[in-house]
Amino acid sequence: MDFQGIGECIRGRDFISRLPDDILVQILSRLETKDAVKTCVLSSRWKNLWTFVYNLHFLDNRRNFVNFEIFENFVDRVLGLCQSKDIQDFCLCCRVVYDSEVSHVSQWLCFAVERNVRKLNIRVDAFDIGWRVARLPQSIFTCNTLVELYMLSDFVFDIPDSTSCFPSLKLLYINFTNPDYDLLQKLFHSCPVLEDLSIHGVLVSDEAVLTFDIMMPTLKRLTIRLYLDSGYFEGVSKHKFVVTASNLEYLVIQDYILVNFVVNGRHLLNEVSLDVGVDILLIKDYSQRLDELEVSHDEANQVMKLLFEVSRDEANRVMKLLRGVNYTKILSLTSNTMNSLNLGFDDNMPTFPNLIHLEMCIEARFGWKLLPHFLNSSSNLEVLILKMDCNQEYSSEKFVEFESESVPSCLRLHVKTIEIRNMTGGEDELEVISYMLKNSEVLEEFSVDIAAIAVSKENLRRQILMYPRVSVACEIKFL
Repeated sequence: MDFQGIGECIRGRDFISRLPDDILVQILSRLETKDAVKTCVLSSRWKNLWTFVYNLHFLDNRRNFVNFEIFENFVDRVLGLCQSKDIQDFCLCCRVVYDSEVSHVSQWLCFAVERNVRKLNIRVDAFDIGWRVARLPQSIFTCNTLVELYMLSDFVFDIPDSTSCFPSLKLLYINFTNPDYDLLQKLFHSCPVLEDLSIHGVLVSDEAVLTFDIMMPTLKRLTIRLYLDSGYFEGVSKHKFVVTASNLEYLVIQDYILVNFVVNGRHLLNEVSLDVGVDILLIKDYSQRLDELEVSHDEANQVMKLLFEVSRDEANRVMKLLRGVNYTKILSLTSNTMNSLNLGFDDNMPTFPNLIHLEMCIEARFGWKLLPHFLNSSSNLEVLILKMDCNQEYSSEKFVEFESESVPSCLRLHVKTIEIRNMTGGEDELEVISYMLKNSEVLEEFSVDIAAIAVSKENLRRQILMYPRVSVACEIKFL
């Protein structure tokens, strides 16, 4: 085929403009709105095409707009010329200072609702972070077309007690920095068909113990991510989240302040990911700061203990949370979680009758202590992934060897895949690898990822390949 000849034939022709208008509108709808508007200068045919776009994205930043007034005029002009009757995706991100600017935000959101918006993504930051910025228009709560709502900053809103709200809302994403407890409680009870809920934010110390009650029978996916505000969690961990959702399938919890989580009922959990405990990176950051300030060793220990010491009660909460999700099929546990479980462990590991896939971090000073208990409690386990983590220098726990009085039934009967990630070549790791290969009777694939910091990688590979394997079908792979 003469590609050069074809290139000469098409050179200089405008094939995009030959496309039908509806295809061009689809293309323009995938651009940021300011870029879609710019196409009006291409030709007379393109002059009004952008006015039919069904996705409107307004992002106020200093790269695009010098000040809010210019941004305001642009948004007003676009909405005034918009001819689409059904807005699929309306995104508004801006920063306000004055009351008049806040009122414009409400008007723009009302426009989206009037145009049958399906996805609403809003973030309105205030000049004063202590000021709750914008009020959501009442029409949002009764919008029959709204399916996805992303609130990326704090808002004021009034949910009526007697009116059915959010009749079609299936996904709700909340990001707060100054949460209003009563508003959130009303919100959690005002979504009759919600399937996906994400809560991201900061909780601060409060004299009152707050209980966030998430009771949603239709909920299938729940994500909760809680972060520290002032750098320590003293007085914050007394708050509580109670989850009652009989159809819950996916649960993700990232909690660095160790609040009290209660998961009620026997859920249809398919996958659970837990990152619960004091943030390792935050601890390291504070430790480095103290070193830079040349604080004495004793004083530094007192400061670290005051800020980050986990109480027995807080550690027990993590074990309690684990019991609440023990019917899951897939379970992922981070280093923070394993550390907290270790502190609260007292031979009280729950059973995991449905667990087939377990991914957990192993920290050399305590991780092996818990692994045998997980294996003995997971009789149907098929996939085991161990991620080595040697970065918790602050841990006061001593190294604990992997010990198992008898071979867990899952290794003898069900485990087909084992993966070791970030292996450094330590004796403890090699002992566990030898044990797994020697006792996993139906093992099909054993994968090892040797860390970059490991020395003599080739020697490690040869040593592992020489270990006896009880399963004749087992294949060893190096990643």
